[in-house]
Amino acid sequence: MNARTLPGRVYVVLAAALAVTAAGCGQGNMDKAGGAVAKPIVLTLANDSSDISGAQPFATAVRELSHGTLQIKIEVPSARLRDLNSETPLIRDVQAGRAQVGITGTQAFDTVGVSGLQALQAPFLINSYALQRNVLDSDLSQHMLAALKPTGLVGVGLLPGVFARPYGITRPLLAASAYRGAKIGTLPALVDGETFRALGAVPVLSGGIAGLDGMETDVESADTALNVPGATLTGNVIFWPWPGVIFINRHKFESLTAGQRNELSRAAIQARQGRVYLGNDTAFVRDLCRRNKVVTASPADLAGLRAAVQPVYRALEANPSTKAFIAQITSLRRAMGGAPDSLTCASTPNNVQGTTTVSSLEGTWQVTYTEQEFIAAGADPTEIYLSEGNWGHFSLRLSRGHWWLRLIGGNPRVAPNYRSAYGTYAVTGDKILFHRHDHAYLGSDTQVWGPYIWSVYRDTLTFRKAGAAPMPTDLVVKPWLKITT
Repeated sequence: MNARTLPGRVYVVLAAALAVTAAGCGQGNMDKAGGAVAKPIVLTLANDSSDISGAQPFATAVRELSHGTLQIKIEVPSARLRDLNSETPLIRDVQAGRAQVGITGTQAFDTVGVSGLQALQAPFLINSYALQRNVLDSDLSQHMLAALKPTGLVGVGLLPGVFARPYGITRPLLAASAYRGAKIGTLPALVDGETFRALGAVPVLSGGIAGLDGMETDVESADTALNVPGATLTGNVIFWPWPGVIFINRHKFESLTAGQRNELSRAAIQARQGRVYLGNDTAFVRDLCRRNKVVTASPADLAGLRAAVQPVYRALEANPSTKAFIAQITSLRRAMGGAPDSLTCASTPNNVQGTTTVSSLEGTWQVTYTEQEFIAAGADPTEIYLSEGNWGHFSLRLSRGHWWLRLIGGNPRVAPNYRSAYGTYAVTGDKILFHRHDHAYLGSDTQVWGPYIWSVYRDTLTFRKAGAAPMPTDLVVKPWLKITT
């Protein structure tokens, strides 16, 4: 569902299928009374990246609300991974029935003739996560999703997404003048391209950074995958959000009962209101500030940017529905008040690795836990279903900003030392981010785990998850005991 502006984001070939049996105490397909239990309906959900932070909560909610009679099988064909243009084929697959359900970004739908979602991409309009959530929770979302029906699709729901911000490679992207003649990497979305043309830039559909002067990207990608020396992120400019759309083939939707349709809609609402990844911008910008600059556009710069994109608004508002949607979003924004979600490095300490407190982290730590303890600690369903090596006896080595994690035994399903990962870590106060640098599978070298809250008491190290971003549960199941310094 997340928009992708670059290679190297965490794209793992992934197929998550929740095989859940119907409730009952009897054997086989028998219920408590000995009668036959109806075979569950399984809907294949096409996703275009390994990020299933929206798909998995939706699938889980469908299973729970339907008591297992309706299930979602998440599939990510490897051909779609790393493909900047994968969204349109994904939509076509659901239209043709090759997949029954899909999730992808709202910005992709104007490429298949759906203009009803374009108000969400109006430049510089939705500028905070609070405003985005209010828009998606309002009646606006259902009115926008109605635009999918003529294309053979039914919009089930909208999920919040991260924000696209300016990332300057050869120059800081502050005033409108900085965009003139600049080659800007962008997504294959009509509004995106028109916005950059209005700013005088040359939009380039590219999955890499070669030859670019800048690009639109989110904070996580700027930190974990780009990391271009000398690059700048404009912290107080938000082009637009990248929400996700859950949609279903219309014929398949109409074949479901009224109750099942309602369960899908309720599941989408539940997924949107749950701990879905919204972009842990604060944590990622803290790490980004260790290597790159985060710059701030002046009030004059901001006014100039808004003035430059007025032709984009005129084009959008030529559609009466889009004009009405923009007006309603503008009204919500005024009613909420408040400042946009801005990011700076001003309050980010960049050099705390050498303190005495942080040095207490260093050493070799070990922990042992069972599969049941792993699940009880709140493991995400994908961690349980996709890996055999998430429980047993583990060793974690922390030394001078580098870490190594190994499964060294205790799991009868895998051989000792089967699971191994390593990388670097960054500490800011009581928070720690783990960057993974091994190449265990496609994309593993760009993963970021955390932030976690850490504490050391005597020879015991404890981690707690901080924020809503998905992160491995391994570290938080039980306290770690120090073996060596």
